[in-house]
Amino acid sequence: MPNVACMVFPSAFKLTRRADDTFDWTSNAGANLIIDVLGQAGIECGYCTPATAGKFKVVLASLTSTYDVYNMIWNVAERRSWAPGRRSFVSIVGGFGVQNVTPLRHFFDYAAYGRAEGYVVGLVRAALGGSRTWQHPSVLTFACGLHSVRLGQASECYPRELATKPIPYREVEIGCPRKCYFCHYSWARRHNKTHNKSFAGGWGWDSPELLFDKILTDSDRRNRIRTALDGFSERLRAAFNKPNSNEFVRDTVRRLSLEWQGKSVWLLLYMIGSYPTETDADRQEFEDLIFGLDVPGKMVSFTLHVSPFRPSPLTPAQWLPANLDFNWNAWANKKIIKSDRLRAGYALFQEGPYPHLMSMVVERAIETTDPLISAICFSHRLASMSNADRVRAIQTQFDLDPYLREYKIGERLPTWYVESYTPTATLERLGRKLKKALGLGGETP
Repeated sequence: MPNVACMVFPSAFKLTRRADDTFDWTSNAGANLIIDVLGQAGIECGYCTPATAGKFKVVLASLTSTYDVYNMIWNVAERRSWAPGRRSFVSIVGGFGVQNVTPLRHFFDYAAYGRAEGYVVGLVRAALGGSRTWQHPSVLTFACGLHSVRLGQASECYPRELATKPIPYREVEIGCPRKCYFCHYSWARRHNKTHNKSFAGGWGWDSPELLFDKILTDSDRRNRIRTALDGFSERLRAAFNKPNSNEFVRDTVRRLSLEWQGKSVWLLLYMIGSYPTETDADRQEFEDLIFGLDVPGKMVSFTLHVSPFRPSPLTPAQWLPANLDFNWNAWANKKIIKSDRLRAGYALFQEGPYPHLMSMVVERAIETTDPLISAICFSHRLASMSNADRVRAIQTQFDLDPYLREYKIGERLPTWYVESYTPTATLERLGRKLKKALGLGGETP
């Protein structure tokens, strides 16, 4: 039996992807990569559940999203074997969900930041020896309290193919060259790629994701295209460094219609809504754009998926306010236009304010946030409500301003201890530029 295990835990909120006993049939590439790295170093890694973690010396928890923070807490907080001072094993957390580790501070010994293949073997070997004080620039060691860590980077794409199920994966790209101001991934990962094509979604070629301005050069003109505009108007797109003009969108769609080799063009279009200063006029501009498209050849279909704007840590947007004054669920399955040549509508499932609030609570959590997170995880009253009623109930019980408010550039953020490869001064400069472009006044240095 191995001494190291990767913990698999069920979802309390049905917002993450978890198999019952392994990471097979999921897209958790990061966990599979770490398991492979450890295996290459002769460290066998098995699997455990929160209940069986005590059978191992080291337990790894891969948190792929902010929702996984809640799922882990829901699974371990009421287990005595996980209580501080009682754990017989060394607990290591890592992944995107750990960008603010404060809510998990009772349940881990080490938090691994960024790409960990360069240091995870040393960390796990130290933990196997019982150490809880091992130090590395990209590891937050709980015994040392909150202290500065720098996101680990990879110098190249992972060279080995991973034997994941149902199909193997090979990494083809890290990060993104676009540098949209809202995108954590762009600013947390130094861009590397193994090919000369557009951004391909990172793992495999089975469903490539293309930058909108690369559709005409990099698509095969046969299969569905996943892409993004991430702003309903030219003004919003330009502010967030995604300057695809309405005229460029019109020209791209027209050429796709004429040059398409398959039966019809299908664009799965990701959008970000609820930006600061966004108005109904911005949204109307987008629908007017769709109505005015010229489709002289093959039929073109758009399926829109809208996500709320999050001022993600380590981005130029991290100082901006968030809001709950939207409900994309009300737009679910709404048709914009349906004709013989052009079809456009919103996807059946859209994200509402409650999941958005859950993410913001984690990303801007401080120690006094514990009661709010506990309520979200364990309140039977909240669990019996609809998502809309949950938001209203939480608003009456807790002050949500700390998680939604605007920060001044230079003000200490809840994630002050995490540093990207991008200098903080650069992020501050771009943050001021972004505020000014949105009409929030900008801020002088």
